[in-house]
Amino acid sequence: MMWFEQFLFLDRRDAGRQLAEKLHTERLIETAEQDTLLVLSIPRGGVVVGAAVAAGLGCEHQVVVAKKVGFPGHAELAAGAVAEDGTVIFNDQLLLDYGQNEERFAGQIAQAKAHVAQYIEKFRQGRALQLAGKVVILVDDGIATGETMRAALKWIKTGPPTEQPRQVIVAVPVCEPRTAADLQKQVDRFVCLAQPHWFRAIGQFYWDFEGVDDEQVRHYLHDKTTV
Repeated sequence: MMWFEQFLFLDRRDAGRQLAEKLHTERLIETAEQDTLLVLSIPRGGVVVGAAVAAGLGCEHQVVVAKKVGFPGHAELAAGAVAEDGTVIFNDQLLLDYGQNEERFAGQIAQAKAHVAQYIEKFRQGRALQLAGKVVILVDDGIATGETMRAALKWIKTGPPTEQPRQVIVAVPVCEPRTAADLQKQVDRFVCLAQPHWFRAIGQFYWDFEGVDDEQVRHYLHDKTTV
């Protein structure tokens, strides 16, 4: 494989634009009333993709917060994730493979919970999401093991029936194939532009995968002219 074959997207904005084009052809989107569409993106990188998707669909864009719980010494490897309400999910198979247990991650969990609370305050000013009757499009810049996405999904689905969204779509530019097969069972529709078999990390599929800071997140949430 030539080195350039792995780059599927110029940057997160390009990925979001491509994803919006794909979503336009989805029946759940085509048949939904415009004011019921709601893009929920996972900060920070997912917000850039989500902003482009929301601009393309002409709909509201908010953040839903979930934070990865990394392995000690290997922060990029997700042992689990924390959802908005503090719920923690773990990748049980990964813990088994590495001979770890949940108690080992107390420090990482506490740190993740603190980040979740901070992000809700920073990016939503502490406001609750209004999901009742919505067609939620849950967006990130890619999915590897899927723990963060699963945590967000679990939180979205745990509210009272009267507060539940009408439908949930997960939409991402790229996803590890086995993770994709699992996630598509949990939602009304799973939309993914690519599921490469040579998947190692999300960033390998982007020409530009620079980090996204808090100020950029605020910018993409409030200034729709930049996407």
